[in-house]
Amino acid sequence: MDLTSLGWNGDFENNFESYKNSGLIPARVALEQKERYVLFSEFGELAAQISGRMRHVAVSRADFPAVGDWVAADVRIKEKTATIHAILTRRSSFSRTAVLGGAKTDEQVMAANIDTVFLVAGLDSDFNIRRIERYLSIIWNSGASPVVILNKADLCEDVEVRLEQVGNSAMGIPIHAVSALDKTGLDSIRDHLKNGKTAVFLGSSGVGKSTIINGLFGDDRLKTGAVREYDGKGRHTTT
Repeated sequence: MDLTSLGWNGDFENNFESYKNSGLIPARVALEQKERYVLFSEFGELAAQISGRMRHVAVSRADFPAVGDWVAADVRIKEKTATIHAILTRRSSFSRTAVLGGAKTDEQVMAANIDTVFLVAGLDSDFNIRRIERYLSIIWNSGASPVVILNKADLCEDVEVRLEQVGNSAMGIPIHAVSALDKTGLDSIRDHLKNGKTAVFLGSSGVGKSTIINGLFGDDRLKTGAVREYDGKGRHTTT
């Protein structure tokens, strides 16, 4: 795999310098499930776990690798497995507070090193400007750059009014009205997708995130869920 196309750059290269003489390689976390990881690396996909020392010195869940992290790992090429020894400094991160019991909480990083966040909202009965503002606050705090996508333009009779309304709350942020159903406006989203940059889609269930992604790729890569007609809500299907 070409690491540059995965987001590897000079900043990460400099951060990795101290690990070069330890026989470790850089890799990016593509999947995390119950402390089992899939890494993308120059040797392809690797099944990985964290080292015992890394687990021992971890103070919180935020010290564990998350999807999008660049890590330093030793690799067993024939077995296609690896051990993660360190996380390179994160450029951005999405985290949530997990309740451990009583008043005790812990920070858990959900995704790291994201360049662009596409915030998707529906131009239907579920449209909520306050929710959009809350999501924008999360994105700004993460260190990533937001792009607002107002989907289901085909169901809205006052698209320009909604664009102005969102624009007042998202000054200077790109805003695009699209219809994922008939693929109208998707080219404006493609303009924000750059080689070597990482983007995520954020939004409530039923807003059309999976449908938009499928439209961008031109095939059904992600499952899409049915949406109730009376309130426009659906089930989360995006991974």
